[in-house]
Amino acid sequence: MKYFLDTNIYRNLVRDISLKDIKYLANKIQKAENDLGVTSGLPIVVAMELIKHLDETDPHCEECFKALCLVFDHSKKYDKEKNSYHGAFFPPLNVILPKFFFNEDGPFLDIYKVIIALTKDLTENHDINNIKRHQEKIKTVKEQVLFEKKEIFDNLTSHLKELNNGTLDWEYFKNNKVARGKWFREMTTGKTFTFIAEGFMIRAYSIVDRKYERTQENFKLFYEFHEQFFPAIAMSSLILEQVGHGTPAISNINDKRWNTVMDISMMCGAIFNSKRDNIIFVTEEIKMHEFFKLNDMENQIMNLKEYKAFFSL
Repeated sequence: MKYFLDTNIYRNLVRDISLKDIKYLANKIQKAENDLGVTSGLPIVVAMELIKHLDETDPHCEECFKALCLVFDHSKKYDKEKNSYHGAFFPPLNVILPKFFFNEDGPFLDIYKVIIALTKDLTENHDINNIKRHQEKIKTVKEQVLFEKKEIFDNLTSHLKELNNGTLDWEYFKNNKVARGKWFREMTTGKTFTFIAEGFMIRAYSIVDRKYERTQENFKLFYEFHEQFFPAIAMSSLILEQVGHGTPAISNINDKRWNTVMDISMMCGAIFNSKRDNIIFVTEEIKMHEFFKLNDMENQIMNLKEYKAFFSL
């Protein structure tokens, strides 16, 4: 069994301890994992979300640095025979898609390998001053996070324009009860999530520069993708509900609601890396628990309290 901790779980674990206690906590978790016969990995999306806060002017800088140290120390494993460290990692969506549909790494893998190396450099000796030497790379990570959010943001922007005769109006559904009713009805029936899943498949084709067509062979792959990754696909409803209600803040890509895009990527990484029946996802997000339950995976997700009790933390 593989355990995947989301960003806020790592932040919660380090919130009330000092930087010098991170190593002790990481070792304690690893010992518990060994005793229980389970394992974990480095979640790249989590690392990215923490790294983007590593600016001395950011109020969350210290907490995110401590969390990043825990992410790296917790996920790296020591091989006594080879006298070396190694570790598994949970890839983001842009790596998963070409791998799932074509068994290819795609062009984004090298970018994420750089993030793993940056995580190692930033957390070296748990010295927070390391962030001063890597501000340019930290800025690049921030831009990558924004890029990944913008892909879905742009798709929604285009769709809203289509609905409103070419004019973008993020409050369109607030003023159109018929369209709003249809919007939520299609979410309830699952039709919306079918289109979203196909959108991810089309994106996979785009990543590897291939033309997408609806064929019988593609449908089989699509069905498998939809079934396996449904909890992550359904997470998009958190954004779609806000659009349906005409929430003005959703028009700003920097609004916290768009962090859901990273949650989707994170969940895909956990499911893909572990083939869904071999994972435990640890999060406080109530909606994630609901979506796992919808897909008969309620035994594969836990909250922080349950995690601490299970690992005697």
